[in-house]
Amino acid sequence: MSSTVIIAFAALIAARGAVAQPLRCTAIRPGDTATQVAKRITGEARSTWESWFQIVDPATSRVVPKASYDYVRAGWNACVVTDSRTVAPSVNSTQVNFGLWAALLALIALTTHSADRYFSDRAKVLSAMRQFGQRFVQEFEWPLIGPDISDRSIQSRLRFIPHSARLDILIAPGAGHRYPNLTDHRNNVEYDLKRVLHVLRDQPFISGPPYMNGTWVVLPFQLKPGITQAGGK
Repeated sequence: MSSTVIIAFAALIAARGAVAQPLRCTAIRPGDTATQVAKRITGEARSTWESWFQIVDPATSRVVPKASYDYVRAGWNACVVTDSRTVAPSVNSTQVNFGLWAALLALIALTTHSADRYFSDRAKVLSAMRQFGQRFVQEFEWPLIGPDISDRSIQSRLRFIPHSARLDILIAPGAGHRYPNLTDHRNNVEYDLKRVLHVLRDQPFISGPPYMNGTWVVLPFQLKPGITQAGGK
């Protein structure tokens, strides 16, 4: 998550917290009306329509709209801000809701922008990995190609792990061949790895130690720190 999104999210929390106050709730009794319960817990029936007096359905945590106060159910909760006398004059529910929605929309816009940038950067990283992987396999294989070009001397796969900036190049002997493997030909594999990396020395990848995974030789590579695309920072 980018710093701008974190800032916007913090602003949203702050805006919500600015109007959040300790609540005192009581259950609505059978036969109660909204005005009756408001008068019972606040002393005034007109408190029914104040922004700091709300009726909540505890089963769904849904705030009941004041337009629906003509019918309330027993078991619902009538809640008031405990310091309502000082808070009520300064809080306008419409202004509060507008501020919260504005902060939420800003957060959505920033998150969308960050997501677009993330996927754009991810596509660049994948493109750089794919190009490097294909060139590596070609350079590794060309000395092994025999007269019959249809007889592939090696098999290859590319494994992308873009969130870790990692690329695994997997190579294995082609049909009827034994090279490459690390059991009989470790020195040869390490030599060919150095040879190919010398040819591709302009690429922003760092190699790790090769290892076996079944019949595959796994050659792990890591993008250099700070690199998001081939040759760039």
